[in-house]
Order: sequence, then structure tokens, then C-alpha cells
Amino acid sequence: MLFYVHGTDHYRIKEKINELKTGFVKKRDKANLNTVNLDGEKIDLSHLIQEVMTTPFLGEKKMIVVKNIWKNKKAHAELAKFLKEKIDAFDNILVLADLLDSEKHKKFGPRGAIFTLLTKQQYCWQFNLMNNRELSDWVSTYTKKNDIKIDRDASQRLIISSGNDLNQLTSELSKLSAFANGKNITSDDLDSLINTKLDENIFDLIDALGQKNKKRAIELIDSQLKGGNHPLMLLKMFVRQFKIILQVVDGANNTKLKLHPFVFQKASGQARNFQASELLKIYQDLLKIEVKIKKGYENPQLLLDLFVANNC
Repeated sequence: MLFYVHGTDHYRIKEKINELKTGFVKKRDKANLNTVNLDGEKIDLSHLIQEVMTTPFLGEKKMIVVKNIWKNKKAHAELAKFLKEKIDAFDNILVLADLLDSEKHKKFGPRGAIFTLLTKQQYCWQFNLMNNRELSDWVSTYTKKNDIKIDRDASQRLIISSGNDLNQLTSELSKLSAFANGKNITSDDLDSLINTKLDENIFDLIDALGQKNKKRAIELIDSQLKGGNHPLMLLKMFVRQFKIILQVVDGANNTKLKLHPFVFQKASGQARNFQASELLKIYQDLLKIEVKIKKGYENPQLLLDLFVANNC
């Protein structure tokens, strides 16, 4: 029997592998003696075939889990040939799991005869990185399953801050759930507990804009997006900080703004790098970009890069 799991969402792929392993151990391998894990990138094909074809130890079947065979190009042709000839001849369970690169395989998975064969199998699951709507549905299901209560606004903010990083998302939900102690998780709870990956670099981005350092600003945006930060979260932090700077320029003090002293100090320094008219234009530009991204603009990074070019 052959199972194939593939896609760019590594969290859900690993969850599926664990589900298959748990089900196998519970039904067929209670002593947990016949589950074999192999590195598909380095495996010698003869070793894999031997594992698939040999009789299990004190058990009915054996499960062989092979991760990332897509990286082992030397084995593709031989593996395709073996599976075509022997797929109905072995009693053991072979699980092939390919954790694909999100950028390289955003639209298409790996190609070739072996993958055409694998994706046509009866037991084939594909898990790709989710969009905001899919993430919202996933969080709803996950929180119900784990008895976590969270407000809709807090849920959406958490999704924006974590992006497609389900490891971070579940980790934050776990911390927030413990903090809420059975109560609904609110946006205030997020403000109290979660430090997004953007916080430490957002000041550098605004400094680069104020210094008219276009190259540096674009590099920082690129770094943030490649690091997994969602474009909307990056934009949100931009809007928040420029709003603070505008308030400082208008004469607001920290008694009124009630900011962390460091944040107020940074905003006061950055305000000196912009004219009031510049700040107003920047703020309006950011709001326009936000509307476009929320409407599904396909290349948010281009919008952010153009924003830098127009304001540096």
C-alpha cells in the first residue's frame, strides 16, 4: 500500500504523517517495532526497496516513512519503475512525504514520471500554504478541537501576525490560552503577550525612509517578507508607527499617547526626518496599499517597493 503526502505547508504534512503513524501503531503495531523512518534525500534505493519488501518483525505489516524523495533526483527513475512493477506486490505500507519549498513550488510541485505516478494514487494528500480565508477556517477548527476560546478580531490579528507559519500560530494560541485561563482571548491579550517578528526591525525601516535610503528600505522589506512576515502585518506596523509620528508632529506628548517610552522616543526622533506634508502623504499611501492587498492584489511586495520608491 502506498500513501503520498506533499505540499508547501510543512506543519500540516507532519501532522498527517503523525496521524498515519499513530493509526498504524494502534491497529497493527502495538509494540511499535515496525515503523521505519528514512531520509529520502540520502537514501540508497536498494535500501528502500529492501525495507519495503522484507517481512516485518513480529507483526502483520511494516510502515516505511520516507521524507523528501523529491530531492533525490538519482532515485526518481528507478523508484518510478519499481512502483509500477511492484506496487501491488508488497504488503507493507510505504509513506512518501515531500515537504516542498514554498517559493520554488508555490504553484506547481516537482515534475516528472515519479510524481505523476504518486499524485494519481488513491491515498494522496496535498497541503499547500493557506490564504487568509483558509487560515481563518483552520484556526476556527483548531481552537474548537482544543477548547480554545478567541474573539474574531483577535483571531484575525493573530493570523496576520503569524502568516502561514502554523508552528508560530499554534505556539501563540497555546500561550494565549494559558494566559486567558478559560476566558475568551481578546486583542488586548495579544498586545500583552505577543511580540511579532516585525517589532525589532520596523524602526530601521522607517529610519531608512526618513534618511531617503531607498536601497536599505527595500532590502529590509524583502528580508521581512522572506522571513515569513505577512505583507498586511508589515503594512499594519508601518501605519501604526506613522500615525504615532503624525501625532508627535501635531504636538501630542506621551502623557496623552501612553506609549512605551522607547517607542515615543523613537517616534520623536523620526519625526524630525519628515515634513508634515510628507507624513500625511505617506499615511494616505499606506492606507491605499492596504485596500489593494485586502482586495487580493497578487504582488504585495511590488506595492511596498513602489511605496518606498515614491517616498524616498
